[in-house]
Amino acid sequence: MKHKILVGLIASLAATSALAQSNVTVYGLFDTAIRYTTNEVGANGTVGNQFAMVEGAFQGPRIGFKGEEDLGGGMSAVFKLENGFQSNNGAFDQQGQIFGRQAYVGLKDKSWGEIDAGRQYGAAFDMVGNYDTIGIGNFLENSWEDYLFGLRFDNTLKYTNTWGPISAQAQYSIGGQAASSNIGGTTGFILAYTEDPLSVGGMFQQSTDTNSKKMTAFDLGATYIAGPETFYLSYLNTKRDPGFAKAASNSGGALANTSIMGNAGNTLQRTDSVWTIGTKFQAQPNLAFIFGYMSDSVTNESSLGDSGKISTAYAIADYNLSKRIDVYFDIDRTVVGGGEIGNGADTNTLMAFSGVPLGGNSTRTGVAVGLRVKF
Repeated sequence: MKHKILVGLIASLAATSALAQSNVTVYGLFDTAIRYTTNEVGANGTVGNQFAMVEGAFQGPRIGFKGEEDLGGGMSAVFKLENGFQSNNGAFDQQGQIFGRQAYVGLKDKSWGEIDAGRQYGAAFDMVGNYDTIGIGNFLENSWEDYLFGLRFDNTLKYTNTWGPISAQAQYSIGGQAASSNIGGTTGFILAYTEDPLSVGGMFQQSTDTNSKKMTAFDLGATYIAGPETFYLSYLNTKRDPGFAKAASNSGGALANTSIMGNAGNTLQRTDSVWTIGTKFQAQPNLAFIFGYMSDSVTNESSLGDSGKISTAYAIADYNLSKRIDVYFDIDRTVVGGGEIGNGADTNTLMAFSGVPLGGNSTRTGVAVGLRVKF
C-alpha cells in the first residue's frame, strides 16, 4: 500500500510540475557500496567477517519533491517531501515513514527569513554536519555520533535567516502529548559566522522525554579553507539524565522517530564528549582525498560509573565521473574500549544502539567501493 501511495504521489506531482511551469522539482540520490567489514554479529549471534551490498558512505538514498511559489513582495511559499529508501533492496528507510527524511511546508521572505513546519532535521544535526568532513556520513561506522542528538524530528517549527556573514537557526519540536506542552518537545539554536576562508558556529539543543528527563547537547565547530584544502574541527558534548528514554518508533509517544539514544536503566547521568577533526584535499577538479577522525569519551556508561571510548578513523578517495556521478574507495577503522565493549544486547552502548555491535570485540575494519548518482 505504501508503495502504491508513493507511486501515485510521484505521478501527480510530476503532472503538477508541468502545469505549474516547473515550480515543482523532482530530485533524488543513490549511494550504494560493496563493503567488507570485520567483527559483524550475525542473525544467530555468531561473530565474523561480512561481505555485503549496503547504503553508501556519504548519503542515504532518497527521492524527493520540492517547490516554491512566488507570493509577491519578496515572499514565497515553499515545501519539501523527501522519501528515504534502502538502495540495496528498495525497502523504505526511516521507520518505514513514506516521507521519513523530510516533510514540511513554509514561508520564506527575503528580509525576514524562512519558517517551516513539519518533519525536519534537528539543529544539532544541521550544525554538526556543517563542520564534519563528510557532512555526517552514512555508514554506521562513520555516523554513530548522530545517535547522540537525533537526526529528524516530527511536528517541528524551524526558523532560519542570514544577515551578511551571520546566520541563525531556531528549532521548536512540539511534543504533542496530552496534558503537557513540555514532554516530548525539543528546542535548538544555531549561531554561525562565515567569511571565507573561515567559518565558526555554536549550537544548543535539549529534548525532554515522557518522564521529563532531558538530553542536552552543545557543539562548537569551525572550518578553514587554505587553497585546495579545507580543515574541519568540532567538539560535541551531550548529557542524558538518569533513565532518559524515547518512545518506540511510530508509537506517537515522546521523541518517537528521532533516533536519539536513551539512557534507560542507568541511575547516573551519561556524558559523551566527542571530538571530530578532518581535512578534504581537492587534488584535481574531479578528484578529492578525504580524511576524518571521530573520538567519543564516555563517562557513566552504566550505573556502575564505568567509562568507555569510541573512535573511528576513515580515508576516502572520491573521483567525479561527471557533475552528478562519482565513484569512491573507503577504508575505516573503529575502536571501542571500556564500557562501550558490548555484545550487542546492551542498548546503553552507543555501538549497539546505532546498529554497530562488535560482538564483544574492540575493533572493526571496513573497506568499501561505492557509486553515487544524483539527479
